[in-house]
Amino acid sequence: DRLAIKSAGRVVFVKLDDIDWIEAADNYVDLHVGKQSHLLREKLSVLETRLAPEKFVRISRSTIVNVERLKELQPLFRGAYTVILHDGTRLTLSRSYRDKLEQFGLG
Repeated sequence: DRLAIKSAGRVVFVKLDDIDWIEAADNYVDLHVGKQSHLLREKLSVLETRLAPEKFVRISRSTIVNVERLKELQPLFRGAYTVILHDGTRLTLSRSYRDKLEQFGLG
C-alpha cells in the first residue's frame, strides 16, 4: 500500500497510488511523485513484483507507469509509442513491451 524510503536520516512514506511513474537507476529506482522524486534502493524488477499489475505497467526495460496517470498514447515508428501522462511527462513505450497495450484495449 505504501513504500518506506530512507533519505537524509529520515523515513518518508509514499503511497503507491501517488506514484506517477518509476524509472530504473542502476540498483535503485527513482519514484516520480508529482514534482518530487524519491530514490529507493531496490531493483526495478523486484519492485515490479510488489506492484499491482492492473495499476502499474512496465513500458520499457527501465520504466514502469501508473495506469491512472496515462493521458495519451501516440504511435511512433516501428511499433513504439510515446506515452503522455496527465502532468505532461513524455515517456517511450518500447516495441518489445507493446503487448502491454492489450491491457488498454489497443495493439
